[in-house]
Amino acid sequence: MSLYRQIWIAAAILMLGIFGITFAINATTSSQYLEQQLTLKNNDDANALALSLSQQALDLTVIELQLAAKLDQGAYDYIRLTAPTGEVLFDRGSEMGPPLTQAVSWMRALFTIDATPGTAEVTNGWNQVGTLTLKSADSFAYYELWQGAQRMLVALVAAIIFAAILGNVLLRIILKPLGQVVEQAQAIGERRFLTLEEPFTTELAEVTRAMNELARRVKDMLTREADELTRKRATTEVDSVTGLLQRDGFMARIKNALNSTDAAATGVIALVRVSNLAKFNQLYGHNSVDNLLKEIGQSIQDLGVTTDNGAAGRLNGSDFCVLAPNHSDADAVAKQLQKAIAEVIARHGMTEDSTLPGSCIDYATGDTISEVFTNLDSALIAADNAGDSSLVVAVRGANVGTPAREVAARWRGLIRQGIDAKTFTLDTKPVVSSRGETLRLDSSIVLHAEGDTHAAQTFIPWVYRHDLGKELDHLTLELAFDAISSNNSPINITLSASSLTSADFGWLDSRLKKNSKQAGQLSIEIGESVAFTHQSSAAELSRIARKYGTKTGIGHVGHRIADVAKLSELGVDFIKLDAVFVHDIDTNPGNAALCRAYANIAQSLDMECVAGGVSTAEEMKAVFDAGATAVTGNAVNTSK
Repeated sequence: MSLYRQIWIAAAILMLGIFGITFAINATTSSQYLEQQLTLKNNDDANALALSLSQQALDLTVIELQLAAKLDQGAYDYIRLTAPTGEVLFDRGSEMGPPLTQAVSWMRALFTIDATPGTAEVTNGWNQVGTLTLKSADSFAYYELWQGAQRMLVALVAAIIFAAILGNVLLRIILKPLGQVVEQAQAIGERRFLTLEEPFTTELAEVTRAMNELARRVKDMLTREADELTRKRATTEVDSVTGLLQRDGFMARIKNALNSTDAAATGVIALVRVSNLAKFNQLYGHNSVDNLLKEIGQSIQDLGVTTDNGAAGRLNGSDFCVLAPNHSDADAVAKQLQKAIAEVIARHGMTEDSTLPGSCIDYATGDTISEVFTNLDSALIAADNAGDSSLVVAVRGANVGTPAREVAARWRGLIRQGIDAKTFTLDTKPVVSSRGETLRLDSSIVLHAEGDTHAAQTFIPWVYRHDLGKELDHLTLELAFDAISSNNSPINITLSASSLTSADFGWLDSRLKKNSKQAGQLSIEIGESVAFTHQSSAAELSRIARKYGTKTGIGHVGHRIADVAKLSELGVDFIKLDAVFVHDIDTNPGNAALCRAYANIAQSLDMECVAGGVSTAEEMKAVFDAGATAVTGNAVNTSK
């Protein structure tokens, strides 16, 4: 039973008790008062009648007539005249007065009004004629007592109704903080460690204070983990001067992008060389050049083109490179990179004999890293040989002779037709625990068009470019429900950034409700970048999914280490480490440390830590040794 209902029941019992006690006290007091008034009236009437009789010539017949008339005029139980000798000279009762109803009779039995009869001496001069005794009828008193009780009942009912209305308002105000405390407790149970303002109620404030402290401790723990991860990464992957990735780490990011199945599957790579950097060391000194490089690194990171799991790296002493996923204008990205570096050099006054030759290239899934950098390096050599800040755009061999506009139009038509005709299917890979159990099936969307099968990495970038992500998400959800119904196996799907950035989950709520039987076997994954960027939307997605038993998770984890603390507010059920941090984990101590840290974080938040893209048995063993609870990838398919 809810606290709200219990309080109302207690209040109702209290009000009924107060009413009963008040009624009893009021009725008792009123009956005593009426009894006193009737006693006084009896005495007054007896004295007045005796005086009237004593002033007349007394004759027994006359006395009887006067007493009978008095009895007929008033409301008396009886009037009696007794001679000094004890002889009863007159004794008669009356039936006048209001009739006693059943309710009045009930009150008469419960609240007795026993007034004392009035007595007076009737005299003739100095001679005593007799003693007059009379008693007024008490039916009037009981009737008035009943009328007063009714008026009191009406007043009390009105007071109770008013108190109920006012109490309801006050109770809601008082219990409002309790609702917030309950929501906070539920959120913590859902692994969302939120902090609230302390309510004015002392007891609730203490509870809120304790839960806020718990939430702060969890966030502090995650922040410390993030700082430790950043420090470890800095010692293994990051250039100590510029803060950019070193060559090996940057190349790993590019390799991962070339194998990606999401928005990172296409994009731009731009490379700029700071010529005469060695001469700067001779002219301006090592410390000055280090300060220059540090600002160049910060300026490149501030460009914003490396969002959505992009990267920036220092490939050697003077070459700076950026990976910009989901960008289509290579020339524009390269010019931004040139401009950022040139502005820093100008601020330091080192423009003499300084040139910034650059090259850039579009990439797409299927390209090899050797092909990409062969073309990129050749273009950079051509730009460097020009002796100025030339920019050469390298052309991918696959795009020669095919205008970009035609390629974009073709893919838009294929995807649009596939959505309308529902020619998409799901390709699945098992997610396996350390005990060898298949937890669920990771799915990726596949397009069947023009007599061919197109894997997700070939068309997903065009889905993003043509803003078809939300429509494809709707179809993916339908395919997942169909697969669950057919195979009775849990399935994980990935929603695009379009669904999360729209912050409208009505479609998802209605579909989960409609397919509530299958919803419990569904998992929904969203990318790390979009989840941390749109944190409130990600938390709302988790809340809606949880209503129907659907799990949620964050994929491609590891790129935004500084945002790890945000995991405490999302309420997801699992995190999936990006394949770039799993590759060669058996020989890469940095990747092993990162996997171990995320596994500890996941364990602290009671969620799964999945290692994605495991390609060898050695990698699988290494991620389990590091604390991951499940894996997915080619190695799992082979072992299965």
